[in-house]
Amino acid sequence: MRIPDRTGVVVGYRVWRVVPGKWQAPSESLHAQTCQRSWSLTGPTTAYCPPRVQGNPNKPLLKSGPCEESPGFDCTCGLYARYEPIEEAHLLPYVVGSVLTWGRVIHHAERSFFRAEKALPIAFVRPHGGGGAFPREAEDKLFRIAEQVGAGVVGSPEELRVYTEKEASKW
Repeated sequence: MRIPDRTGVVVGYRVWRVVPGKWQAPSESLHAQTCQRSWSLTGPTTAYCPPRVQGNPNKPLLKSGPCEESPGFDCTCGLYARYEPIEEAHLLPYVVGSVLTWGRVIHHAERSFFRAEKALPIAFVRPHGGGGAFPREAEDKLFRIAEQVGAGVVGSPEELRVYTEKEASKW
């Protein structure tokens, strides 16, 4: 049996990608920055560990199954977040925000991030400008996503920290 290092929620900060356009419902439009899996807008998103293929041209193809528990210690799975607000500006379709995380949490303090089992978006930083093909549609979609998940939209990373800490204190 493992005894947890802490109980309660852990506040984190991350970047998402908003999929613009009418062809994709808001419920399927908030994605991890580099992954095609969408985040839940009706409750917490739960981490999962997909089967992996490790290919080495000098060895036979190796397929490994998912971890018993996600995030796993010997794996890269989990819902990633940083400990500090993200100061770098991101153009749409990328958006910076905060999450409350709980459950199994693996800390990587030396690398300034952690991986969690469950996470819920709390707030997003209002985007200032956009890239990509549909920046206006991405911004409209972001506001619909925030409303659906019950998250706030703030103007700066510092406002994000204040808002998130206030919301976290309610848990």
